[in-house]
Amino acid sequence: MAELSFNDVAALIAQVLGAALFALLLFSFYRQYSKSYLLHWTLGWAALAVYDAAVAANVLLPAHLSGRATHSFRVAAAVIAGISGYVVIGWLVFGVFELVRRRPVRILDARRLLLVLAAFGALSSLAFLDDPEVSGRRYLIRFSLRGALAAVAFGAAAVVLWRARKRRHGAGALALSIAFLLFAANEVRILFVGAAWLVTRILADNGSLHFLGYAEFLMQSVMGMGMIACLLEDEREAAELASDEIEHLAYHDALTGLPNRPLFFDRLIVALAQAGRANQKVGVFFLDLDRFKDINDSLGHSLGDALLKAVSERIRRCVREGDTLARFGGDEFTLLIPRVDHVEDAAKIAQKIIETLKIPFVIHDHELFVTTSIGVSLYPTDGADPETLVRNADTAMYRAKDSGRDNYQLYAPAMNARALERLALENMLRKALQMKELTIHYQPIIKAETQAVVGLEALLRWNHPELGLLSPAHFISVAEHSGLIVPIGEWVLRTACKQLRTWQKKFNRALCMSVNLSARQFQQPDIVEQIRSTVEESDIEARTLELEITESNAMQNADNSIFTLRDLKKLGVRIAMDDFGTGYSSLNYLKRFPIDTLKLDQTFVADVTTDPSDAAIVTAIIAMAHSLELKVIAEGVESEGQFEFLKSRRCDCVQGYYFGYPYTVEEAERFLTDRRVLSAI
Repeated sequence: MAELSFNDVAALIAQVLGAALFALLLFSFYRQYSKSYLLHWTLGWAALAVYDAAVAANVLLPAHLSGRATHSFRVAAAVIAGISGYVVIGWLVFGVFELVRRRPVRILDARRLLLVLAAFGALSSLAFLDDPEVSGRRYLIRFSLRGALAAVAFGAAAVVLWRARKRRHGAGALALSIAFLLFAANEVRILFVGAAWLVTRILADNGSLHFLGYAEFLMQSVMGMGMIACLLEDEREAAELASDEIEHLAYHDALTGLPNRPLFFDRLIVALAQAGRANQKVGVFFLDLDRFKDINDSLGHSLGDALLKAVSERIRRCVREGDTLARFGGDEFTLLIPRVDHVEDAAKIAQKIIETLKIPFVIHDHELFVTTSIGVSLYPTDGADPETLVRNADTAMYRAKDSGRDNYQLYAPAMNARALERLALENMLRKALQMKELTIHYQPIIKAETQAVVGLEALLRWNHPELGLLSPAHFISVAEHSGLIVPIGEWVLRTACKQLRTWQKKFNRALCMSVNLSARQFQQPDIVEQIRSTVEESDIEARTLELEITESNAMQNADNSIFTLRDLKKLGVRIAMDDFGTGYSSLNYLKRFPIDTLKLDQTFVADVTTDPSDAAIVTAIIAMAHSLELKVIAEGVESEGQFEFLKSRRCDCVQGYYFGYPYTVEEAERFLTDRRVLSAI
């Protein structure tokens, strides 16, 4: 090899210092921004500095050494150059792919690949050490093979950066792509030099070492500046993405990704302005999932969240691209239809949503049945501003719930009066609870065979200061919606149990008291503990308390109801299924429910003497209940004919006006004194 000139030495030193400088510069950026691709690039530049230094040392210093020292130095420099020359490829390419993909490479895979590259570099550097002179085959193994690998890797990185430049503003990705492409071309040159040297035994570019050195220094400079430009562009893009994300979070629901309340109102304002100019109708829908709270409380919030996302996606498929579906919060959704030609079109959309949601959802291996109540208001007939339209749609939705849920209602002005009436009634009901205006009446339960009293049912009444005595039919739905049913139910349970204990002592009989549990009360997480403490405080035997749940309430979440009922049974209380025959329970669930009594609904009892169908149904229910070892109580018995029919079918007990009305405490006590009282157990 020809003796090195001053320019050759200067070029080698410039490469070493340039690589070290960029390594330090990128490391300072890494400490500031903590970007993982900067760490890869820092290590890559450091490895490149080590590689250039090892190559320079191998070229410059052996001339001043001799003998064994020269050989040992060459071996050490070759191994260092081989390892660093290969790992630099991995680190630089890792940085590029992390920058473009915006996620780190897998650490374990990266380490494995770097170990393979380092091992290959070490082995290739030890090849042909016995050759007395630098030969073409040694050059091919040490440099040309590395050049081939680097050409492929840097070429791929150049292509990736070239494609990424389209979505990145600025020249950073473009400059870095060109730099990698030039490096790839240079590595291809090294590959051809090695191949030509091996074939012709002539080193093609030995005389141009300083020129190539300065060219590589220039390419390094372009690459380093390109990396810094990419960093600055990446930071700017990250800031833009963060700004977009903040704006998205401000106007979209985090769970479902739907527009939220502010964005819905913004779009509604725009839609109303356009509709006013074009003399068109705008539809506003207010949707509320029926009994969603039951699912959330019984199966957990994670499943409830998954259900909300599934519901929102299914509703979204029901509407057009220009419509806006928003989540107001909880299980409430709103829908904006910017153009409605006819009222019938709004009704069709509402019905389509209702039918779509009736298809069962399968969430976390649970099959869930969901229904919705929908209220609809139209511009301009039902309101001229966004707040009025949404409020009226909400009012119509509550009307849909009052009408039995799973339906839609178009807004009518009378609904506002009804809503105000409900609000006033709720406020009065709160005061009634505080002013002790609520009272309990007791209706006797008669043993059919002996016509003796075996128990009573506690029935809630409201002594309204203006309207007089009100039955639950006038206020129970308001109590349910407002949540007042829970404290009211607790008060009824405690009061009825204390009264039961008083009568048990007076008549020296194990009378039974039936108390209704509302749906909300039954779903309270502490319901079992609440009943246990009530039984203990009132000093009654648990078996003399019978808790009534309706068939429909028990079936809202049948599996959860079974667990709750089993826990209640462990207390010793009795369980009755009220209004049996009006719900939708299957015989399979009836067999699994740990109940003691079926209460036959009065709708079947009313016509048993005149309607053969009702007579057959009642006969079948009594027979089925007895086969399951359940007691049957028939409600609504108002005539001798009904009583005789039930008695002939071996109905266990009856309850109704034929034997006794719901009485006040004093009236019930006189009734018990006049009638024969038997123990219910």
